[in-house]
Amino acid sequence: MSRSLPTFIGTVQSVTGGTVTIELRNDLVSTLVLVQGESHRLGQIGSFLRIPLGYSSLFGMVTQVGAAATPPHYGEENLDSHRWVTLTLFGESVSGQFERGISQYPTVGDDVHVITRDLLETIYRSIRTDTSIDVGVLSSSSGIAGTLDLDRMVSRHLAVVGSTGAGKSNLVSVLLDSISTQGFPSARVIVIDPHGEYGTAVGDNGYVFGVVAAPQPLVVPYWALPAEEFISVALGPLSQGAETAVRDAILELRRDSASRLPNPPPDAVITADSPIPFSARRLWFELDDYERQTLQNRTTGELANLLDEGDPQSLRPNRYPPPSTGNVAPFVGARRGITRQLELMRSRLSDARYQFLFEPGSELTPNLAGDTTSDLDRLVASWIGHDRPITVFDTSGLPQEVMSLTAGTMLRIVYDSLFWAGDLAISGRQQPLLVVIDEAHRIFPATGESPAKRLAAQIAKEGRKYGVGLMVVTQRPSEIDETVLSQCGTMIALRLSNARDRGIVAGTMPDDLGNLTAMLPALRTGEGLVTGEAMPIPSRIRFRLSPRKPVGSDPHIVEAWKKAARPDPALYAEAVVNWRKQTR
Repeated sequence: MSRSLPTFIGTVQSVTGGTVTIELRNDLVSTLVLVQGESHRLGQIGSFLRIPLGYSSLFGMVTQVGAAATPPHYGEENLDSHRWVTLTLFGESVSGQFERGISQYPTVGDDVHVITRDLLETIYRSIRTDTSIDVGVLSSSSGIAGTLDLDRMVSRHLAVVGSTGAGKSNLVSVLLDSISTQGFPSARVIVIDPHGEYGTAVGDNGYVFGVVAAPQPLVVPYWALPAEEFISVALGPLSQGAETAVRDAILELRRDSASRLPNPPPDAVITADSPIPFSARRLWFELDDYERQTLQNRTTGELANLLDEGDPQSLRPNRYPPPSTGNVAPFVGARRGITRQLELMRSRLSDARYQFLFEPGSELTPNLAGDTTSDLDRLVASWIGHDRPITVFDTSGLPQEVMSLTAGTMLRIVYDSLFWAGDLAISGRQQPLLVVIDEAHRIFPATGESPAKRLAAQIAKEGRKYGVGLMVVTQRPSEIDETVLSQCGTMIALRLSNARDRGIVAGTMPDDLGNLTAMLPALRTGEGLVTGEAMPIPSRIRFRLSPRKPVGSDPHIVEAWKKAARPDPALYAEAVVNWRKQTR
């Protein structure tokens, strides 16, 4: 009975795991089949086929066609008389209900059918409209909307990959706009934006925090950093002994400050990594003083008299008499050998580029005693406790050497706040958070260690339990930490030309559809292959254009070059002034 239907196109000839080899009917004169008034072109890479098994049906996607799909036991003499297709299974329906994954496998001789539009619509309607966002249309069937299951997209994490110019910025803007405008007023989304391109895209749907000319100033208190990371950015590499001494000094300053907090923690739980305010200028002054001290008496440790008293607030050091060259006072005092590192710290404490870190506003910058007039709760509330669904961190004005550290610190502050919120209404489980990291290969590269890399890996592995989802966006998947990419349950692959990058995507792509990466170089701009948890079946989607273009969208080159009047050369002077002032 099944073979009498017009949808019948061939039979199963071999099964290897989820991969099925199909022999097409010999009486098919053309690869164009007409079913219910609609034409279906057989053998299209990425098209869908169905294998009925009693009351259930298996569904798969075509990944190979022609000689490459021929079973090994068939000789060359049979290639002309047989046409072959390789199908990768990804789901099944039982009594009309579609489900990802398969509970049984086909056998040799089972019939294979094309999928009609009615059946395709039934499958896509398996996504609940109240839990999904509309992002475009199916490329193979323009009348069917391309929707993503928001629950699974956020909780199982998402990767967006594609070459430059393939449409990544537009896609991210579409996702942000869809979350903001399609019925999720209490959504919480953080965007790490290294190029400063999404501020214009979110419009009134979010707040933008930035170092350079942003509506809201971006500040990241240095005292929220763990000791190791603070030492890395402030002092640079240290010997093990010197690092231990600096950690001990930080611990003492944190303990002293903690005693004056409104709700001080027990002294036993305070460590050098605790997010408790302390004065970086006081730390510098005390460490520097130890390096400069000379002794009047080596036996008693009596210090030589000061020549000039310094000031930690203005970063002016104490001055002592220089040590003598003979066996007479003043003598050289104890040294840790970190004079060069202390000069770096002094430089960075006064560097305007690092002001966002070492002078995080009047309320969060500690005085010399380590006291502040505000705390991290108000900072976190300003970031994700406001009345809009999106928060953009424009990090384009940050020094490149601290980009990863800053991103990691911001995310650590937010993640730990939500983690320790427990069952409070602001916790991640009660009000989930999506973290979007653009240019992820710059924030957490495959090689080396960084705060952002450690936190991204932690969110990828544990974030689902605590209501924190991760979305990584990159044009170089081969340069991203493999742990993070492999944990992404949904993959959206736009046009991708580099063979090495396609190999990484193939290895991490869900549903065992790695062969489909061969089609990625041929995708149109703004078109992507969606596989994994957020879609009921792997799909090729043409994403709609964002209503507000991100800054990173392509400039109109021809239109600009056709203008008869060239810009006023005096504007270059204004550009240089902006450069020097670090403002746009």
